[in-house]
Amino acid sequence: MKRIRIAFATLGCKVNQDETASLQALFLAAGFERVDFTEEAEVYVVNTCTVTHLGSRKSRQMLRQAKRRNPDSLVVAAGCYPQVAPAELAKLEEVDLVVGNSHKPRLVELVQEALAKRERRVAVEDMTGFPDLPAPLYCHRHRATLRIQDGCQRYCTYCIIPKARGRLSSLPLARVLEKGRELAAAGHREIVLTGINLTSYGKEREGGERLAAVVDSLARQLRPVRIRISSVEPTDFDPDLVEAIGANANVCQDFHIPLQSGSDGVLGRMGRRYTRADYLALAASLKEKFDRPSFSTDVIVGFPGESEEEFLETMDLVKRVGFCRLHVFRFSPRRGTPAASYGGQVDPATAAERSRRLIEQGRLLARNFAAGLLGAEEEVLLEEASSRPGEWVGYGRRYLRIHCPSPAGPGSLIPVRITGQEEGELLARPLV
Repeated sequence: MKRIRIAFATLGCKVNQDETASLQALFLAAGFERVDFTEEAEVYVVNTCTVTHLGSRKSRQMLRQAKRRNPDSLVVAAGCYPQVAPAELAKLEEVDLVVGNSHKPRLVELVQEALAKRERRVAVEDMTGFPDLPAPLYCHRHRATLRIQDGCQRYCTYCIIPKARGRLSSLPLARVLEKGRELAAAGHREIVLTGINLTSYGKEREGGERLAAVVDSLARQLRPVRIRISSVEPTDFDPDLVEAIGANANVCQDFHIPLQSGSDGVLGRMGRRYTRADYLALAASLKEKFDRPSFSTDVIVGFPGESEEEFLETMDLVKRVGFCRLHVFRFSPRRGTPAASYGGQVDPATAAERSRRLIEQGRLLARNFAAGLLGAEEEVLLEEASSRPGEWVGYGRRYLRIHCPSPAGPGSLIPVRITGQEEGELLARPLV
């Protein structure tokens, strides 16, 4: 019997990427054949994003592309966009099945029913509990993501995520360890912990395990597999988490800490619960605790009412922290959030210019950070052949790409010494 071909497209965050990998595993186990989204398939699944209007628009574009590719196919809109606006997607003639985050664990069953009955359906309910999916064994060959938390209750004034992902929920620690062992047994040498609000892990339960316990338990059980934390809110760096990171050599000292703005005035309007002084103090304490840790962040420019002076405060903080990676976003009014109706909307040309200046500053800081690693020892996970003849390339603990010669092949974790940099990437020689 010919297998049903299914294609996936993913928009948005690492959590979506993790869930798509898990969904692929479920469909493969059910006998489907996965093909590329650019190919003809009987089923197309678009794991949507709606964090901005651009994300919603791109999601609609992908859904329409799928139906044009095969007019007889079953086109599925899944994820955050359906969770927030199911009726809007149900009106799109190209969409046959609308599935919210609430029903992702049942997606195979829903697709099979839709193929059999050929009836349009909307499957969206309020989020209750953690939407558990199998470990994503079909993601990157040597690195894997592991989603352990979902939901958010911070209610920043610009963000729709609490509506898209619901209240806080966490994967029980025993299940986290089970999935971690599965990923390690499948050959993954690095596991990236992800979540919508990762450092809220366990906080929905009084006295529940916290992220520090997850990091410490995984690191101890899975050595030498590396553990990386995808993102930590500035207000959630408790002493236990810092201790867990420092106590385990296989936990990467690479910190993605969302900033959003370096101006207290803008942070207040955003509903963020820290000040620029809090953020700078946190970065200073981590630099004192760890050897040349890497810092990355998210920044929004052009938030309503942002003056040039407030923008320059952000530029100043970015320089003082010395980020090695900046993710810069221009504010996009999101219907259903308080900030969408704020006065003082910044004109697009000004926002674009501020974005350009900040991105350029980020490139300079990245080069400076790389230069500061010359002579340092690192550990690189070799992943693929380098553009440099006879060498391999992969990511170090600080999440910078490193090129080096080595008799070991992809999937090997090897110690190296940094010898130089080239176009923002590091060069190294093996220490063994």
